[in-house]
Amino acid sequence: MGRIEFLGVEICHTFFEESKINGSYTSWRGLASFIGTTRAMLDKYRNGKISLSSQRFEKLLSLFSPDRKDFFIKQAIKKPSNWGQKIGGIQAYKINKIFFDLGRKKRWSQIIRNKFGVKYNFDINMHLSKELCEFIGVIIGDGCTNKYGKIYQTNIAGDKLLDKEYYFNDISSICKNLFNISPRIMVRPSGMYINLYSKRVFEILTERFKIPRGVKCYTVRIPQEILEAPKEMVVATLRGMFNTDGGVGLDKRKTYKKPYIRINYTSASKILIEQICK
Repeated sequence: MGRIEFLGVEICHTFFEESKINGSYTSWRGLASFIGTTRAMLDKYRNGKISLSSQRFEKLLSLFSPDRKDFFIKQAIKKPSNWGQKIGGIQAYKINKIFFDLGRKKRWSQIIRNKFGVKYNFDINMHLSKELCEFIGVIIGDGCTNKYGKIYQTNIAGDKLLDKEYYFNDISSICKNLFNISPRIMVRPSGMYINLYSKRVFEILTERFKIPRGVKCYTVRIPQEILEAPKEMVVATLRGMFNTDGGVGLDKRKTYKKPYIRINYTSASKILIEQICK
């Protein structure tokens, strides 16, 4: 998950002002709640003191018209999630190059031996099941996969509070049953993460189900194989999608006589939204 910076503080202010107006929020606290953060943190985002996560950026973009959405996308720069750490690391490396090189060689040998020594092998053409479809739904919502040299990584990122039960109980169990992988679930201040280091998982996602590697938020879609499958497979896929990027809430605007229940799904992919509608 990358970080978003705007091309100037004025653009940043305008973006958040319009987000508040478009979302019909009467206070900054309401907008902060919408993207799952605090008022204090939102103020730092608005003033350009802290870069915005791409996930929160995309959620705010959902409040805009297509024209304004395109405008702000062009006024934003996407950086890797670790770009600040990377700059500091480069400086430290220049000062202590010899020691870094020795430690890196030793550490990579250990990682390859411990993490990648066991190869998880399974048939990527396995029978389509509800568990597999739900996993695909999770990847569509909060997942990404890529290849770094000889390392194949699939990552799932979620909220450390709201997604905790689903990660530890459901996703973990699905990974064990489908791929014979017991995923390590990491809880960080920024969220909760699952990393699967498997070439076969990478292949089943990118080759069989045609899910784009790397950045996929604007192009991801429900695979055609699932759309043509029995209804229960489509339902299982939607379950995984809504458990990651969906939500249920009460619309308390004065337009309604009493709080109105809304089931919502947020995505930057127009194709995906159209598929869900159908």
